[in-house]
Amino acid sequence: MAHSLQLAHFGLRTRDLPAAVDWYGRVLGAQVRFRNNLAAFMSFDEEHHRFVLWDDGGTGEKPENARGVDHIGFSCGGPSELAGEYERLKHLGITPTMSVNHHFTSSLYYHDPDGDEVEITCDNMPSKAECSAFMATSAMSEIMQPPFFGSEFDPEELLRLRHSGASDREMAQIGLCQR
Repeated sequence: MAHSLQLAHFGLRTRDLPAAVDWYGRVLGAQVRFRNNLAAFMSFDEEHHRFVLWDDGGTGEKPENARGVDHIGFSCGGPSELAGEYERLKHLGITPTMSVNHHFTSSLYYHDPDGDEVEITCDNMPSKAECSAFMATSAMSEIMQPPFFGSEFDPEELLRLRHSGASDREMAQIGLCQR
């Protein structure tokens, strides 16, 4: 049954609202739509707010393996754009903690000021349908094993490929021959 629900926004508790606003502003290009001493409502597109950050003064530490949201992912247009995001953020002093080619996607993982994991990802296949079809294969079952659920890659190599004029198809293979 079809439905009209779409992801509207997410909320994150923070222990340092100014640092979180700055980080998400730089990483996502998000702008503050409303802010007071308790919260900041931010968006990077036409939506009035894609996320809200808040600090009520009572936020404690989260145990490393606590259940709940593990990470939040944001997509870009393909491997070349992923390399561009890596380069942009690197110039801001923000580097990934992990870079993984999941075969159907490639992802850069970052930690925000509170340690929450933020993923910037791209599809490695020309269409969403091809990505979905891959997810139903035995190859998907084989690669979806810890610790990386794919193959690690060096984002500097991805950037080098981009600067050398490699195609998205070529860049989508990064790290796969290492496994």
